[in-house]
Amino acid sequence: MKLIKNYLSIHLKKAIEYKASFIMITISQAIYMIIELVAVLALFDNFNLLSMFNRNELILGFSTVWLGYSICELFGRGFDNFYKIIVNGNFDLILIRPRNIYLQIFGNDISYEKIGRVLLSLSLYIYSTIKVINNISITKILLLIFMVIGCVIIIISLFILGASFCFISIEGIEFINIFTNGTRQVSQYPLSIYNKTFRFIFTYLIPISLINYYPIKYLNGSSNNIIYLFIPTLTIIYLLISTRIFNLGIKKYTSTGT
Repeated sequence: MKLIKNYLSIHLKKAIEYKASFIMITISQAIYMIIELVAVLALFDNFNLLSMFNRNELILGFSTVWLGYSICELFGRGFDNFYKIIVNGNFDLILIRPRNIYLQIFGNDISYEKIGRVLLSLSLYIYSTIKVINNISITKILLLIFMVIGCVIIIISLFILGASFCFISIEGIEFINIFTNGTRQVSQYPLSIYNKTFRFIFTYLIPISLINYYPIKYLNGSSNNIIYLFIPTLTIIYLLISTRIFNLGIKKYTSTGT
């Protein structure tokens, strides 16, 4: 616990060393998210898709993904930028330290500039939840919590999978970004607008639909399928697979550096 506090404190001091820069970056990150939301709503309005999908439901699905993704960018940049650790040879130091490897990688890079996105997406999440859910209950509150946790798990899992790829090659970082940033872009929209191939990919291969599309159907009352209440918890399987692959990469690691 003390190590976690040290990591948080060190990166916070680094972030606010240049306060004006920190504030501007934080605000710009939030503005970028607003632009994305406006683009999504404008697209649906332009193609008359708002008659099929409620505006507040769109915002709920959008904010779920952005809240989970922003939390991952805030605390998970160590895995997202893992190639830098490999290139600099710092992973060798991580391996010889008597601390948890995952904790050290998480603590290597904490991006406090993403706090603007976290706060804004959380505000949108709360607002849209109030608008979408007519009869609030304990089960629905739990589902809302599971949705965010599930999104964090999926994105972190993708970061870990991307980091695993760095044991093979550090040249394919943009290829990995297709799955991380691409997943966020795709999941901003309801799954039903995509064809069967995309629905299959984002339900079974990258199960992002488990944390917004299906749970929202339960929250708005369009489905009474009790499975949707627990479906976000299935994302833990994805995390177990990702960490397993990363651990295999560690076993094959033979050191590198500049």
